[in-house]
Amino acid sequence: MAPASLELDSSEITAVLDRLIREDIIAQLLERRGRMAELATEAGDVKLDWVDQVAWALDHPDAIAGVEKLAQSIRSRFTQIIWSGMGGSIQAVHTLKGMGLFAAEAPSVHPLDTTDPAALNRLLRELAPDGDLGSALRRTLMIGVSMGMTSEEPITHLRWFEELLRAHGVEDPAAQVMVMTLPGSFLDHFAQEREAPRLDIQLDGRSHIAGRMSAPSTRVFLLPAALGLPGRLQEVLSRCQTETAMRPGMPENERRRLVETDPFVSLAAWLSVQVDHGRDMLVLDLPRRWAALAPWVEQVVEESLGKEDRGLLVFYDQDVGSASSWPDRFCILQVDEGSGSNLAGRPRAVLHLDSTDDSVSRIAACARCFAGWNLTVALVAYLQDITFAGQPAVEHYKAYARGLRDAAGELPYPTEDVASTATGRLKLFSGAAPVPAMDGRPRDAASILAAVATSLEDSGRLGYFDLTVNGDSAGPLWEAAQRAGRRFGNRVLGRPTKVRAGPRDYHSTEQSETAGPPDLLSLRVLVQDPEDVMAGLYDARFLHAQALGTIFAMRDAGRPVLLAMVRREEAGAALVELLDEATAYLTNPSTRS
Repeated sequence: MAPASLELDSSEITAVLDRLIREDIIAQLLERRGRMAELATEAGDVKLDWVDQVAWALDHPDAIAGVEKLAQSIRSRFTQIIWSGMGGSIQAVHTLKGMGLFAAEAPSVHPLDTTDPAALNRLLRELAPDGDLGSALRRTLMIGVSMGMTSEEPITHLRWFEELLRAHGVEDPAAQVMVMTLPGSFLDHFAQEREAPRLDIQLDGRSHIAGRMSAPSTRVFLLPAALGLPGRLQEVLSRCQTETAMRPGMPENERRRLVETDPFVSLAAWLSVQVDHGRDMLVLDLPRRWAALAPWVEQVVEESLGKEDRGLLVFYDQDVGSASSWPDRFCILQVDEGSGSNLAGRPRAVLHLDSTDDSVSRIAACARCFAGWNLTVALVAYLQDITFAGQPAVEHYKAYARGLRDAAGELPYPTEDVASTATGRLKLFSGAAPVPAMDGRPRDAASILAAVATSLEDSGRLGYFDLTVNGDSAGPLWEAAQRAGRRFGNRVLGRPTKVRAGPRDYHSTEQSETAGPPDLLSLRVLVQDPEDVMAGLYDARFLHAQALGTIFAMRDAGRPVLLAMVRREEAGAALVELLDEATAYLTNPSTRS
């Protein structure tokens, strides 16, 4: 396995590295002390066990063997696994699956991180493509995962799955569910009530790792890795540790050498320098084989650093051909040869990962990348003095969502400040975005979107564009959002752009959207008439409560957000219509009067 390495175009990091050596940052991490420990503390708990848990696991081979034994037991009983979780509880599984880990090995793994009934329908079709759902369900295990105390989405999935099993004659549904969570969490109480099998997140039974840093040292990474690479977990961790090198009791000379040579330490120093220069946006330029890493990097960076109107924003899959017109606020991290795009003249770092194509080397390099980015984020937080533990903005939105879901009566859908597209297929509500005076211009949905964008740009407050689809990240609406949203943001607005799915991304990047760098325009899309679930009982009230909850939380934070309401049958076409009409207002002066 070739070691990771970093090429930099900056000489400014020398002073930063000297500071990290002088303040013995590695000792602060390993000993859970000093300013680093303060920045890593949430509710009195220092969340730094990720620092040396890989070393701990290798010192306790029985623990690794236990994960392998569990994986073998699952493989012997089930051909399908539903992995239910949000944010860091599931993002590593998405990454591993995106890198092809489960393509050849049984069982099949199905990540589930949404409350949209449409996603459950898609899941049911994947489980039983031949239509024999009863037979498929008997071969299916659901693992509910929560590394947060208040996450409830896995509970809704587990309840639905249990009732579905009963409806198909399964006498003991508890035998086909498993829970991985923290002591005292909502999910933990759910498991205790049902006497469902429960796994600790950490191999040592402790609970001192934030969900977004759960890979590669917790069962959130180790169990799926063991399922996809039977008998190879020890080798994956050994290769990762050889490069990571972090372990308790490191002497001073080894701690110094790590700061001087580790590419992810240098990356942290470089990113901190970029932030100092006002470049708080990072564009990831990834080749196809590493593309699945991007959402994981985005969530660990933005959920950790998006605090008090500061942080670092991560973008990928951008139309870089338009980047020459973007504001000078971004730098580029290219992995290996990247995508082949040319962004000359922008600050750039090049990260080289192991290019060996065998599966063990690829997953070991992935584990190394997870561990490296955990370290990078912690060091950037230290250098920028940002508390990287906790996600207060996300908890604020979740409190709104729970209250709305559990309240009696109808949800408080907006009824004022409504405007429609030309065909009436889409209704737009101002949400928390101040709409400027229209000066006699048409007041339709597209003109309002264009006017808000222009007002933000004129006042220097349009840093990036966010388009969030509340629902399943598949199907016509999602495809339209990906295509039209990035075109509108990158080329029409001339800004880096995020296209997100809610509630999935509310557990990863909403912390930054609500509390990080404030100059964004967010357009959120909600389908008024969601699908009915094909089997079992599951409705969309929680999904809609989450969507409205984020609107209220963004409003509280003073962030500009618009809400578009569409009908399911024409949702994709309605969104494209809105963005095309807004483009006409923004690019053709004759349409503005």
